[in-house]
Parts: sequence; C-alpha cells; structure tokens
Amino acid sequence: MYISRLQLKGFKSFGGSHDLILSSGFTAIVGPNGSGKSNILDALRWSLGDSHAGRLRISRQSDLLFQGSISLPSAKEAEVLLQLREDSRACTVKRRVTAPDGNTVLFVDNSRKTLIELDETKRDWKLEGDRFAFIGQGEVAEVIQQRPLARRMRLESLFGIDVYRKRRMDASDRLVTVKEEYEQLRNVMAELQARREEIGPEVRRASELREILDKIEEERKLLYWLRRNRSELLIVELDESLEEYKKEQSVVLGWSELWKKALTKLENDLVLLSREKQQQTWELEQSKKSYDGLIKSGYASASNLKASKERLDQAAEERRKAKEHMEVLLEEQKKTQEENKKAREELEAGQKALEKIEKKWQEYNLRLKEEKEQREAWNNEKGRLEAELQQIRAKLSFLGKDLLEIRNKKAGAPDPGKDIDAEIKKLGRERDMLLKEQDEIVSLHGDLYAKVQTLAAELQRARREASNSRSKLNEVTEAMQADLYPRPVQYLLSAARLNRLDASPHAVVDVFTCDPIYSTALEAYLGGRQFQLLVEDLEEAGRCIDKLKVNAIGRATFLPLERCRPRYPDKQFRLPKEGITGWAIDLLKVDEHWLPAIQQIMGDLLIVESYAVGQELVRSGFKGPVATLEGDVFQPGGTVSGGRSQKSGKTIEMKAQLVKLEQDAARFTSTAEHLAKEFKDAEAQELRVSEQKEDYTRRIREFDGRIALLDDEKASYSKEQKRMEGERGRILEAVAEAGRQWNSVLESLSELEKKWDSPSKLEDDHLIIEERERLRSEAAVMAERLSSRFALMERVSNEIRSEERKIWSLDEEMSELDQRCVRERAGLARVGKGCLEIFERRKILTEEIEKHVSGFSKLEAKRDLIRKKTASADLRSRSALEKVSAFEIKRGETERELEELINTWEDQYPYPGGSALPEDEDIEDLRKNIRDGDRKIKAFGEVDMGVLSEDRNLRDRLAFLGEHLDDVRASAAELEKLIADADRQAYKVFSDALQEVDNRFCSLFQRLFGGGEAHLEMIEGETIWDTGVDVVARPPGKHPQSINQLSGGEQSLAAISLLFASMEVAGCPLAVLDEVDAALDEVNLRRFSELAKEYAKNRQVLAMTHRRVTMERADVLYGVTLSEPGLSQVIGVRLEDWA
Repeated sequence: MYISRLQLKGFKSFGGSHDLILSSGFTAIVGPNGSGKSNILDALRWSLGDSHAGRLRISRQSDLLFQGSISLPSAKEAEVLLQLREDSRACTVKRRVTAPDGNTVLFVDNSRKTLIELDETKRDWKLEGDRFAFIGQGEVAEVIQQRPLARRMRLESLFGIDVYRKRRMDASDRLVTVKEEYEQLRNVMAELQARREEIGPEVRRASELREILDKIEEERKLLYWLRRNRSELLIVELDESLEEYKKEQSVVLGWSELWKKALTKLENDLVLLSREKQQQTWELEQSKKSYDGLIKSGYASASNLKASKERLDQAAEERRKAKEHMEVLLEEQKKTQEENKKAREELEAGQKALEKIEKKWQEYNLRLKEEKEQREAWNNEKGRLEAELQQIRAKLSFLGKDLLEIRNKKAGAPDPGKDIDAEIKKLGRERDMLLKEQDEIVSLHGDLYAKVQTLAAELQRARREASNSRSKLNEVTEAMQADLYPRPVQYLLSAARLNRLDASPHAVVDVFTCDPIYSTALEAYLGGRQFQLLVEDLEEAGRCIDKLKVNAIGRATFLPLERCRPRYPDKQFRLPKEGITGWAIDLLKVDEHWLPAIQQIMGDLLIVESYAVGQELVRSGFKGPVATLEGDVFQPGGTVSGGRSQKSGKTIEMKAQLVKLEQDAARFTSTAEHLAKEFKDAEAQELRVSEQKEDYTRRIREFDGRIALLDDEKASYSKEQKRMEGERGRILEAVAEAGRQWNSVLESLSELEKKWDSPSKLEDDHLIIEERERLRSEAAVMAERLSSRFALMERVSNEIRSEERKIWSLDEEMSELDQRCVRERAGLARVGKGCLEIFERRKILTEEIEKHVSGFSKLEAKRDLIRKKTASADLRSRSALEKVSAFEIKRGETERELEELINTWEDQYPYPGGSALPEDEDIEDLRKNIRDGDRKIKAFGEVDMGVLSEDRNLRDRLAFLGEHLDDVRASAAELEKLIADADRQAYKVFSDALQEVDNRFCSLFQRLFGGGEAHLEMIEGETIWDTGVDVVARPPGKHPQSINQLSGGEQSLAAISLLFASMEVAGCPLAVLDEVDAALDEVNLRRFSELAKEYAKNRQVLAMTHRRVTMERADVLYGVTLSEPGLSQVIGVRLEDWA
C-alpha cells in the first residue's frame, strides 16, 4: 500500500492547485526553512482525519485556508486529496474546509463520510492508529527523552495493544460500577425487608377491614343490579301502554290534517285569484302609461324628421360653394408651379457662375499662401542672422572682459602659499581631537551592540517559551474536552465557541476553580452534575436541546439561572474544631454571574478531612451533604458513597492544571513583553550612539577633504599662472575669428533686405472679391424668391386639401341625414301600430276583471265551512296528546333514574343481565345489610389501607431485586474473567512484539554504529500495565549505558534505529520523516540514508530533508519554495542544482 498522489488546493501556504505524484518507494521533499515543507505533512495528517490543533499548528480549522499573497487572493476553501494504491486496488480520500466558519467535509471515493467511517477505511488500508508513522522534527529527541512508561505506551499504540488497554480499563470501570451497584442492591433489599417487617401489624388490621369492605361491595353490586332490572321492566310496561294511545292519537291527527289541507288549498286559491285580479288591474294601468308614451314619441319623431330635412338642404348648398372655391384654387396652383420652374432654372444658372468665381478665388488664395510662406521664410532667416550677429557681439564683449581680467589678475594677485600651510596645520590639530573622541564613542557602541544582541536572544527564548506554553495550554484544553467531557456537552460548547449556536452554555466544572487538594472531594460529590450546562433561561435551554435533537448527538442536563434556588451553609450548627476543611462555597473561586447556580448545587456542602469526621458529623445531626478529601460522600437522604477509580478528581484536577498553564502562559508573555520593551530601549540607545559614531566619521572625513583641497589649491596656483598665459593667446585668436564672422553676417542681411523690397507678382484681388460678392447676393435673392413661391404653392395646396375635407364631411353628413329621415318615418309607423295593440288589450283586461270579482265571493263562503270542521278535529287531537304526554313523562323519569344508576355504578359493577340475577333477594334487606357493614367499618377506627399496597409493592420489589442481584453477580464474574483474559493476551502480544523489536533494534544499531549492541528492557511495575520499557545501548568500545547518557549524535542514531525497528515489526506501510537527519554527521548520514533506501523497498518513505546524501537515495525529488511572500510553490528539482 502506498500514497500515489497528493493534491493541495488553497491549503495553508499553498495557493492555487498543486499535484505531487509520489513514488511507492522513497520520495524526498527539499526546500529552505519556512518554505512550506511541513505544511505538506500537515496536509497528510489532516486529510487522514487528524484535527488536533497542536499537531496541525493551528488555532482553528479556518487557519488551514490560504491567507492570500501579492498575486493571489485569500482562498474561500481548502482541499487535500489523497490517492491510495495497492496492486490493482485504489481509493481516493478528499477533505475540504470552507470559510469563514471552518466547516469540514470528508469524501471517500466521492461519497461523503464521517471521521468514524474514515477510521474503517484507514483500517482497511492498514493506516489505523500509529501504523501511519509520522516522525517529526522533535520526535527523534522525544524518543530519547521519553520515560519508560511513555515509551511503552507508544509501542502499545504502534502494535495495536492499546486496544487491549482500553478494553481492560473499560472493563475495570464497569466492574467498579457493577460492584457499587451490587452493594447498593443489597442495601436496598435490606431496607425493603426491614420496612416490610415494620408495617406487618398494620397490614393484618387492614386485611380484616378489607374483607368487610369486599362483602359490602358485593351487596352494593347486587342492589344496583336489582334496581336496574326493576326499572327496565317498568319501562317495558310503559312502552306498551304508550303505543296504544299513540295509535288512537294518530287517527285523530289524520282527520285534523285532512281538514287543514283542504282549508290551506282553498285559501291558496283565494290568494291566487286575488293576485290575478291585481295583476290584471296593474297591467291595465301600465297599458295606459304605454299609450301616453307612444303618443309623445310620435310627436318627437315628427319634429326630428322636419329638422333633418332642413339641415339636408343647407348642407347641399354648402357643398356646391365649396366645390366652386376648390376649382379656383386648382387653377392658381397650376400657375404657381410654372413660375416655380422658371425661378429654379434662374437659380441653377446663378449657382454655376458662383462656382466658377469660387474656384478662381481658391486659386488666388493658394498663390497668396505660397508668397506668404516665402516671405515668412525670409523673415525667419533675417531673425536668425540678427540673432547670430548678437551672439558674435556678446562673444566679443565676453572675450574682451576675459582679456582685461587676466591682465588685472596677473598684475595684482599675491602669493597664497604661506597662508595655505598655516591653515593645513590648524586643521590637522582639530582632526586629532576628533579621532580621540571617536575612539570613546566606538567603545560605547560596542558595549551597547553586545547588550542588544543579548536581549534579542533572551527575547527570542522568552517568546519561544510563551508559544510553547500556549501550545501546551491548547493541547490540555482540547484533551480535557475530548477525553473527559460527555460528547453532547463537548458538542454544545464547541458549537457555542464557533458561533453556530444561538446560546452560550457553560459546564458547571468550568465556572469555578479550587485548590487541587479539593478536586477529589468535589468531583465525588458532583458526579455527573459537574457536566450539567448552565444557561440563562428556559428558552436558551430549549435552543440547546433542539440542536442536540437535530444532530442526534445525545442528551444533556441544563440548569437555567432563572430557576436556581441557592442553598447556604448551616452556620448555626456547631462544627468540631478538628478535621473540618471548610464550607465548599468558601473554598472555591466562582464566576460571579453563575454564583446562584453553584450555590444551588453545593452551597451547603461541607468538606472534611476523613471518613471518620464525616461519620461523627452525620450521627450528631448534621443535615447537609458532607464530602471527604478522599472522595467519600454523605448525602442528606442517608446514603453514603465512596471508593476510588482511576479517573477520580481528574476533571477538576485538570482544570487546576489548566489554570496553572494559563498563569504560566501569562507570565511568559509578560516576560517577553518586558524584554521586548528593554530590547526596544537598548536598540534605540544603540542607534543614537551609532549615529554619533557616524557623525564623528563624517566630520573627520570633512577635515581630510579640506586639507586635501588646500594641498590641491597650493599645487594648482603655479599651474594657474601658466594657464593664464596660454589663455590670453587663445582669447586674442578668438577675437580675430569673431570679427570675420561679423562681416559675413552683415553681407547676408543686406542681400535679404533687397529680396524683401521687390514687388509682388500677384494680381489685384479687389476685382475678384467684388465679382464673388455680387454673384453670392444674386444667388441669395433668387433662392429667397424660389422659397416664397414654394410657400405660396404650399398654402394653395393646403386650402385645396381643406376644401376636399369639407366636401367629404358634407357628403357624410348628408348621408347620415338621409338615414335619419328613414329611421324617423319608420318610428312613426311603429307608434301607430303600438297604439292600436294597446287599445285591443285594454278591452280584454276589463272583461276578465269582472269575471274574477264573481268567483271570489263563492270561494269565501266555502272557506268559512271548512274552518268550523278543522276546529272540532283540533279539540279531539289535544285530548289524545295529553294522555300520551302523561305516559311519556313517567317513562322519562324512569329512564333518568335508570341512567343515573348506570352512570353511578355501571363502571364499578358491570350489569350481567336480568337472567343472571337471583329471584329470592329483597332490595330492602340488601339496604339493611349495607348499613350494618358501614357501622362495623366505623367501629374499626383509623386504618391505613395504603400499607396493603406498600406491602404488595415491597414483596414484588424484593423479588425483582433478588433476580437483578443474581444478574449483577454474574456480570461481575464475567468482567473479572474479561480483565484476566485481556491481561494475559496483552502481555503475550506485547512480550512477543517487544522481543521482535529488540532483535531488530540490536541489528540496526550494530549496522549504524558498525558494532556494539542495544536492547530494550522491561522495568517492573505494580501491574503488567505499569511496566515501562528502557533502552540500554553499548556503542563499540564502550560500556552498556542508558540511551540518555550517549552523546548527541549517538542518541540520534540510536533513536532512529529504534523508530525504524518499531515501524518494521509493526508493519507500517507508510513512514513520513521530517528532517530527522538534520543532526547527523556525514558518516552517520550516509548510513541513515542507506537504511532509509533499504526500508523504502517494503514500504513508502516520504522524507523532508536538507541533506544532499539523503536526496541522492530518493526515487522522486520535489522542491518547495516561496515564489513570493506567503505563497509556496512545488517545483521539480535536479539534484545537481541542489548545494
């Protein structure tokens, strides 16, 4: 099995994507310190499930993300992919973390898995536990410095024996629990048996009373059954009589209903006849209104017809006039078009003439521009010559001044040689004084520089100690939460820290601190309550419980602050003077906010020194809880618990250790800050002195420069005298040359002025301008004339269109008027026809109304007769109804009595039916017997009937506890056998494995040292599990001695021998070595690299190294470098390029 591929995306310092194809043998990774090599190891650890912050060198999961560099932004997620191979089998493991919450996701072969499921995959690929061997930079030294027991624990983990240790510890813990449970069961059974004997007399009296009560109960049951049977029989008799009377009532009701129906029908006929009469009368009135409306409509139609005819004649006259006006406009439009055509021809001729004169004007402008450019060139040349003339004049003036100055210098300059010598001596004396002062400053600067270097070393050491202390603090914190806290509590606390829970719970054990000597007593008293979670209120507890339910993590107990009821020490009780440690609440340092909760849990707890003191306190009447320093607890309820387990007091003790580590970390940090301040002050003082030293150096250099200048000045004086003679001759020659140039420039200016004054060849331009302006004016006049004619033509066209629209509108109106006349004539015809129809209908309605008045009188006489018959039938019906009602009332009373009996007694005494009842029982006799029984019950007086139930429960509980006691006894025997088997099997496996490691360790030791021998020796302990492993080595030519007594190089070789032997025997398929060869010399390095190469034949070896010899043995070589600050890059490396 080997890792064939490692891919990193946005992981730590590796921005972007990086692929490493690894050899199944020996792969080496090289690079300078700080380049990111160790981040590759962190990627391997993390992808295989290791989330320990200390080993990964992070404080939170989001620290694994690439933080950004100059060229790359920060990564939003980090991903590491591993590809495992073994023959034809392959597996891909991918783990991803996202920002900003640090959530991680794990995939195995593209299927999402949990870390527990990943353990199964690792076991399948033989990577579980320490079979995946990481040997870091400090682990070689750790092998040397380990205590024997720690070395044994490491070997156990490597060989898988820690499984047996864990199994044995779990079994031992369960055995302690089982034995405690066995003793509790025996105590409970003894208490239950004592209680049963105590209540025996009361149980016998209650039994006698129970017999009397049971007899009364039977008589009451029979009384209920007899009364119910009698009521049911009476109801049957009443139902038969009621049936006969109902038949008679139905006949009477039948005749009554017939007469009522006849009366109803007759009244309906009368109503219908009345309605028809009213309808006809209403219709007669409506016809009159319709007739009047038609007459009015006829008059309106006639009036509209007359108005439409008049408007039609008027519209015809308007159309005729519009037609005549349009013909006049058409004639005018034709004339205007001819005039426009003529004006357009004149305009085109004027534009052609204008174009000719414009072309002539452009040619004139072109010639004018050429002449202007020529004259500008002449003007520029004239300016240049005049400027040159000025330069020659200035040069002559300058040369004259130089010649005069040389003459004056030569005549009046004194000899400066003597003054220069005096100045040089003076400057030399001042320079010597500065050199003396400089020596003092240099000495002071040396002392300050040494002090700065010393403080820098101390500051670095202090910061390293502070960092180590913080790392150890983080490791202890994580180990405490992972190993001691229940999983639900640990989950909620982690979720709250990561802001993934809308609550802030605190474990009870986290809100107080105490001296370690009280930890056993407090943890024994608290038990599981030390992991209860303190919250503000019930709502916050509810949110936490919902979180546990959603993720199925488990159960937890919460104590809301709003529900706390503090308890206080019983200061009134007189405590003994000796053996009392104190009240727990006084010995603790509690977070003030959570003080009420701690007071509720152990506000009245008293801590004493020994069991005997606690025993005397309880017997003397102390009502509160008592805990001893050894962990014995006396509860107010009477129970006493005690004993010892391996974990007793561990939680609170680790809390105290945590506080100490926090204090150490704070102390180291404070020391580092103090040293940093001293370093800063010393560095500032050294900088000031250094600046003074540089100032003296600068001033001395200035004196040296001034002296050198004076020497040069003295030497150059004589040279200056010679130079001035030569300069005078050169100036005279330059004056003669300037005179010749002056004459030449004057001649050129004279010729240029003659050209300038010559006449221009261009013709007079005013004729062209006048002709051009005349043609432009004529063209503008013609264009304006054409525009006005076009406007006139447009106006005529608009008037023509207006007349056309008017004629069309009149035609439409005349058509509409014709249609309106037709409609009005048709309306007048409809009015005449409607009036005739209304007259005929009114005549018919009058005849029908007269018939309805005659029939209505006959129906009213018949209605009065039927009303008399209906009243007689109603009288007979009421008489029958009264008889039926009387029987129904009696039956209802009987039913209510029966229902009351059933509601009162049926649930207690279910009715068996009348056939099951005795025939010779008398109800009154039963009532008498029940009254006699009640008197006997009163004679008994007060009897506690609850003792019967208590006695029965005690008997059942004793039987159940007896069976449970047998089960517990059997469980204890099984656990003892399991512990013995685990001890025996673990001892055999460890002894065999240790013998193999010892043989291989000795062989490798001899190979690396060229002789000698080394062995692993077991150190006896109290049990086989406390046995340690020591290393004894004898290098060639030396006596056997402990590995700690060897030299540094010998220790490293011996540790490497032990590590490689352990990996070989344990069958580790993969070994990762992080600079383990750093401390080896060249000879031992070559031996180590040969050994690593040999081991790589049977397992994959991945080594981080700086050593060339190790690189030469690698099958594959990768380099890691910082391409820019904060960005690591994986590159291919040629061995010949690596020095």
